[in-house]
Parts: sequence; C-alpha cells; structure tokens
Amino acid sequence: MEIGHHTHCVQVHARHRQERVDMVRMIDMDEFDFPPPTPSDLGDKEIARESDALDGVRVALLVTGGIAAMKTPFVARALRRHGASVTAFCTEEALRYVAQDALAWCTDGPVITKLSASAEHLSDDAPFDIYLVAPATAASIGRLAHGIAEGAVGATLAAAIGRMEQGRAKVLVAPTMHGSMHNSILVKALRELNDIGVRIIPPRDAYGKHNLPDDASLVQEVCAAAMALKARR
Repeated sequence: MEIGHHTHCVQVHARHRQERVDMVRMIDMDEFDFPPPTPSDLGDKEIARESDALDGVRVALLVTGGIAAMKTPFVARALRRHGASVTAFCTEEALRYVAQDALAWCTDGPVITKLSASAEHLSDDAPFDIYLVAPATAASIGRLAHGIAEGAVGATLAAAIGRMEQGRAKVLVAPTMHGSMHNSILVKALRELNDIGVRIIPPRDAYGKHNLPDDASLVQEVCAAAMALKARR
C-alpha cells in the first residue's frame, strides 16, 4: 500500500470516529435537558413490586467466593420485587467480589459473615424457607457434599440440609466456575447433593464457563421451590 493512500485511510477513519463521537454527544444533549428525576413514593431502600409470588417467603442468600458474587445485590433485589424477605450470608472470600454495604442495602438488613450468640445459622425465631447458594463455587459444593460446616455459610447450610430433610425448607445451589474446574469430583458432589434433594440450578453456559443464571431465572427457581414447599405443608 502506498504511504499516501495509507495516510488518507487513517485520516478518513479518524474523521468518521470523531463524527460518531460528535453524534453521540448531540444525542445525549438533545435527550437529556437536565430535569430532576420523577418523584416517587418509594423509600430509599424500598423496591417496586412486580408480584406477590414470594410474599411471606424467607430466603437465605448464601454467597460464596466466586467473581459472580458481584451480581448478588441484583439477585437480592429481584427476589424482593416478588415479595421475598432476603438475608445475605457471605464467606470471607465472597467479600472480595461484592461489597458488604451493597448487599446490606439491597437486602435491607445486615449481612451475616460471622455467627454470634444469636445463632443466625439456625434462625429458629424466623426460619428460612429457601436457601439459595449463589454463586456456589466448586469449593463450597465440595464442602456441602461432605458435610463440612465451616463458618457462617457452612454452618447455615448444614442446618439447611437438616431442615430440608425434615420437609421444612428447600435448598438450591447455583454452580459457577471455569470449565476447567468441571471435573469428576465436582460432578460426584453435585450428584450426591441432587440425590438427597438439593436442587442444582442449571448454570448459564457461555464462554467456556458455568455462569450464574440471570435474575429472572433464579427468581423462577425460588418461586418453584416455594410452591413445592407450600404444597408439602
């Protein structure tokens, strides 16, 4: 390619790029004339309800240490839009990927990271109906399958399995991990959990990974579990 022609192509490309930038700026200025937001009767942490499908349902959202933990504030709000009361439990690793304050704001309650004299993992005064592990890392799945009740999340899940076996709760697990971590050990653990009644939520398959399903899919899973639990009672 001749140098002159190459220079001309670069100049044309740069001009087109600047035109696109200028156009975006014009659109932004035309569409937003700096008005204040539309007034709302909702309080700061209140949410617009979409249904009453989960009214009266208490959900323990158990967050373990995968990058998908960053999405859990949105999961919590999605559940609340359908009436659920959500309490978040987090591992120390999970807090590397999601801010504790963000989860507290989105659940409208404290985030449980350590157990106290209140025995939060038992929640006898207000038992949980649904335990949703999202995201569930390979490590957390292995510990759960082997009954290792470490920390706030591990102890809560041990109690969750007990409640599930007594017909008083449902346990849902949403596996998320890189495809290279999908191995025979993981599959064995998932099968063991499935065999005792734990619902393994199919991950979203994309980019060689087991990804967290979208909020709507997780809400649908929780609704189905709540309906099944209600039918048993």
